[in-house]
Amino acid sequence: MTSRRGALKVFLLGALSACDSAIARLRGARLVPIARLDQVPRGSAYRTMHGDDPLILVNVDGRVTTFLAVCTHEGCPLGWNAQQHLIRCPCHGSAFDTAGRVVDGPARAPLTPLETIAERGRVLLVERSSKQPRDSA
Repeated sequence: MTSRRGALKVFLLGALSACDSAIARLRGARLVPIARLDQVPRGSAYRTMHGDDPLILVNVDGRVTTFLAVCTHEGCPLGWNAQQHLIRCPCHGSAFDTAGRVVDGPARAPLTPLETIAERGRVLLVERSSKQPRDSA
Protein backbone atom coordinates (compact mmCIF):
# COMPACT_ATOMS: atom_id res chain seq x y z
CA MET A 1 0.00 0.00 0.00
CA THR A 2 1.32 3.44 -0.90
CA SER A 3 1.78 5.86 1.96
CA ARG A 4 0.62 9.45 1.74
CA ARG A 5 4.23 10.58 1.94
CA GLY A 6 5.21 8.28 -0.96
CA ALA A 7 2.29 9.47 -3.05
CA LEU A 8 3.21 13.10 -2.34
CA LYS A 9 6.81 12.42 -3.38
CA VAL A 10 5.69 10.92 -6.69
CA PHE A 11 3.36 13.85 -7.32
CA LEU A 12 6.03 16.45 -6.53
CA LEU A 13 8.66 14.73 -8.70
CA GLY A 14 6.18 14.64 -11.59
CA ALA A 15 5.30 18.30 -11.10
CA LEU A 16 8.97 19.32 -11.00
CA SER A 17 9.82 17.44 -14.21
CA ALA A 18 6.80 19.03 -15.89
CA CYS A 19 8.17 22.40 -14.74
CA ASP A 20 11.51 21.67 -16.47
CA SER A 21 9.82 21.03 -19.80
CA ALA A 22 7.48 24.02 -19.42
CA ILE A 23 10.43 26.31 -18.62
CA ALA A 24 12.40 24.97 -21.60
CA ARG A 25 9.45 25.58 -23.92
CA LEU A 26 8.93 29.10 -22.54
CA ARG A 27 12.58 29.82 -23.31
CA GLY A 28 11.96 28.87 -26.92
CA ALA A 29 13.43 25.37 -26.84
CA ARG A 30 12.00 22.52 -28.83
CA LEU A 31 11.67 19.18 -27.01
CA VAL A 32 12.30 16.14 -29.20
CA PRO A 33 11.58 12.60 -27.95
CA ILE A 34 14.70 10.46 -28.41
CA ALA A 35 13.92 7.38 -26.30
CA ARG A 36 11.47 5.77 -23.91
CA LEU A 37 12.68 5.53 -20.32
CA ASP A 38 12.13 1.76 -20.37
CA GLN A 39 14.78 1.53 -23.12
CA VAL A 40 17.39 2.81 -20.63
CA PRO A 41 17.07 0.71 -17.45
CA ARG A 42 19.12 1.64 -14.39
CA GLY A 43 22.80 0.79 -14.80
CA SER A 44 22.59 0.55 -18.59
CA ALA A 45 23.05 2.61 -21.72
CA TYR A 46 21.08 2.97 -24.92
CA ARG A 47 22.29 4.09 -28.34
CA THR A 48 20.05 5.98 -30.73
CA MET A 49 20.24 8.54 -33.51
CA HIS A 50 18.99 12.09 -33.74
CA GLY A 51 19.21 13.09 -37.39
CA ASP A 52 22.79 12.24 -38.37
CA ASP A 53 24.06 12.41 -34.78
CA PRO A 54 24.63 9.20 -32.81
CA LEU A 55 23.61 9.55 -29.16
CA ILE A 56 24.28 7.44 -26.10
CA LEU A 57 21.98 7.67 -23.08
CA VAL A 58 23.25 6.39 -19.73
CA ASN A 59 21.06 5.67 -16.68
CA VAL A 60 22.84 5.99 -13.35
CA ASP A 61 20.55 5.46 -10.36
CA GLY A 62 17.48 6.60 -12.31
CA ARG A 63 19.09 9.73 -13.76
CA VAL A 64 19.48 9.63 -17.54
CA THR A 65 22.37 11.56 -19.07
CA THR A 66 22.83 11.96 -22.82
CA PHE A 67 26.06 12.41 -24.78
CA LEU A 68 27.03 12.72 -28.40
CA ALA A 69 28.24 9.15 -29.10
CA VAL A 70 31.40 10.22 -30.91
CA CYS A 71 34.87 9.76 -29.45
CA THR A 72 36.65 13.05 -28.80
CA HIS A 73 39.93 11.50 -29.98
CA GLU A 74 39.22 10.85 -33.67
CA GLY A 75 35.44 10.77 -34.00
CA CYS A 76 34.81 7.02 -33.86
CA PRO A 77 31.34 5.80 -32.80
CA LEU A 78 31.08 4.85 -29.13
CA GLY A 79 29.56 1.84 -27.44
CA TRP A 80 28.72 0.67 -23.92
CA ASN A 81 30.66 -1.88 -21.89
CA ALA A 82 28.07 -3.23 -19.44
CA GLN A 83 30.61 -5.14 -17.33
CA GLN A 84 32.84 -2.11 -16.78
CA HIS A 85 30.02 0.47 -16.84
CA LEU A 86 32.09 2.52 -19.26
CA ILE A 87 31.44 4.19 -22.59
CA ARG A 88 34.14 2.72 -24.87
CA CYS A 89 35.70 3.55 -28.20
CA PRO A 90 36.43 0.42 -30.25
CA CYS A 91 38.91 2.21 -32.54
CA HIS A 92 41.73 3.27 -30.20
CA GLY A 93 40.59 2.11 -26.75
CA SER A 94 39.49 5.35 -25.11
CA ALA A 95 37.06 4.96 -22.23
CA PHE A 96 34.69 7.44 -20.60
CA ASP A 97 32.81 7.17 -17.31
CA THR A 98 29.06 7.71 -16.98
CA ALA A 99 29.66 11.45 -16.48
CA GLY A 100 31.49 11.64 -19.83
CA ARG A 101 34.96 12.09 -18.30
CA VAL A 102 37.97 10.38 -19.86
CA VAL A 103 39.19 7.44 -17.78
CA ASP A 104 41.52 5.94 -20.39
CA GLY A 105 43.13 7.61 -23.43
CA PRO A 106 44.19 8.43 -26.02
CA ALA A 107 41.17 10.78 -25.84
CA ARG A 108 41.84 13.84 -23.71
CA ALA A 109 38.57 15.77 -23.93
CA PRO A 110 35.35 14.67 -22.21
CA LEU A 111 32.26 13.67 -24.16
CA THR A 112 29.86 16.32 -25.39
CA PRO A 113 26.82 16.34 -23.08
CA LEU A 114 23.37 17.08 -24.44
CA GLU A 115 20.56 18.56 -22.38
CA THR A 116 17.67 16.17 -21.86
CA ILE A 117 14.57 15.99 -19.70
CA ALA A 118 12.91 12.77 -18.53
CA GLU A 119 9.14 13.19 -18.50
CA ARG A 120 6.10 10.92 -18.76
CA GLY A 121 8.15 7.85 -19.58
CA ARG A 122 10.16 9.56 -22.31
CA VAL A 123 13.58 11.16 -22.68
CA LEU A 124 13.30 14.51 -24.45
CA LEU A 125 16.25 16.25 -26.11
CA VAL A 126 16.24 20.02 -25.50
CA GLU A 127 17.01 21.80 -28.78
CA ARG A 128 17.67 25.47 -28.27
CA SER A 129 17.23 27.86 -31.16
CA SER A 130 20.41 29.46 -32.45
CA LYS A 131 18.77 32.90 -32.04
CA GLN A 132 18.13 32.28 -28.37
CA PRO A 133 20.38 34.22 -25.96
CA ARG A 134 22.58 32.07 -23.73
CA ASP A 135 22.50 32.49 -19.96
CA SER A 136 25.61 34.36 -18.89
CA ALA A 137 27.59 33.11 -15.94
